[in-house]
Amino acid sequence: MINLLKRITTSDVQKTRLGSEVVVAGFVEQSKLLGKMAFLKLRDRDGYIQIVATSDYTKMKELNSISRESVVSIRGRVKKSKARSGGKELELIELNLLSKAATPLPIEFLGKKIETDMSKRLDYRYIDLRNPKILAIFKIRSIILSAIHSFMRESKFIEMQTSKLSGAGAEGGAELFELPYFGKKVALNQSQQLYKQLIMLSGFERAYEIGTSYRAEKSHTHRHLTEFWQLDVEMSFIDGIEEIMRLQERLLVYILKQVKREGQAELALLGKDITIPKLPFPRINYSDACKLLKIKPSTDIGTELERKLAKIVKSRFKTDAFFLTNFPSDFTKFYAMHDGNIGRYVDLIYNSNEISSGGQREHNYDILIQQLKDKGLRPNDFEFYTTPFKYGAPPHGGFGMGIDRLVTFILDLPNIREAVLFPRDVDRIGP
Repeated sequence: MINLLKRITTSDVQKTRLGSEVVVAGFVEQSKLLGKMAFLKLRDRDGYIQIVATSDYTKMKELNSISRESVVSIRGRVKKSKARSGGKELELIELNLLSKAATPLPIEFLGKKIETDMSKRLDYRYIDLRNPKILAIFKIRSIILSAIHSFMRESKFIEMQTSKLSGAGAEGGAELFELPYFGKKVALNQSQQLYKQLIMLSGFERAYEIGTSYRAEKSHTHRHLTEFWQLDVEMSFIDGIEEIMRLQERLLVYILKQVKREGQAELALLGKDITIPKLPFPRINYSDACKLLKIKPSTDIGTELERKLAKIVKSRFKTDAFFLTNFPSDFTKFYAMHDGNIGRYVDLIYNSNEISSGGQREHNYDILIQQLKDKGLRPNDFEFYTTPFKYGAPPHGGFGMGIDRLVTFILDLPNIREAVLFPRDVDRIGP
């Protein structure tokens, strides 16, 4: 038996001295028997290696029974490849069939002539994920998450983990996923909004969380999911939204630089080049945005108008990133701080799409209660959140940034489901 403890990756083979004996393992993507020789194309997480079996290999006939995508371990000798692409290959010494793949495969996942639609790909997601291009998406996602953690630590933020169960929804009017809870009704959190504000009232001053949120909205778009990952950030002792915007723009630039630096191979495989927007990003207030779009000032600037505005901003400022600020109170949440009828609210638009939303929160208890009533909500339903504001609350604010959206828009993916391992939407709860 081949000792898997000695296994190295396909990329490590290229760094190994010619004539060395090594162990590799992975999926057999191709196998060809040509007379007295056989060729296997082995794939692992790092890439590919060609395995060559010559007449010295005594079990040549057994290679004919290895189906595509079977899992094998191989002991071989490092040789210089005769292929046009160069590099190194392995001369087969020993092969163990670890798991034989059934045939035919239920989906095509390697860019062959047969196209597979998104729905069927998700039905067999565990096979779809074997595609090196799909794997590259999640390597980039991992770089993004690592970059966020590094940036937040450098910026003196404390990482938090909050409950995903709540007695009331942070967004009030949006539909909730309710579930039984020891004779009571609770709901899955729509966001970490209320909890992260309580953390500010607890004196943490700077905190963040990367976690899941849930929205029971029957959306069938390429931008929405019922379960999604989000970065939530909150900080105390702010004066307006400028500090929030400065943090967000520095964060986005930091993420993009890390992706460009650490994800070169993945970006090349995906055919994606990243342009780093210059700091500071343009600030466009809602009133000026309406003038640029030539729309009434009472219009809700939704997805299509955001994209139209993004084209105008790019034409004028030569950037793919900008802030949309100071929304009318009709378009803000009950917890937003207001200056008259204008909310201290801000959206970050990147690659023509909103990737984050936030602003300064109202920390005065009496005003907060009134704003709940103004939104048609019952203050009694939010006592677990509002009561702490009676006992001292620093001025604070923050934002929520969608991780799935961030990956999607950085890589220009056609559907947000491409950026999530096992996406959950209105119709899908498996695999």
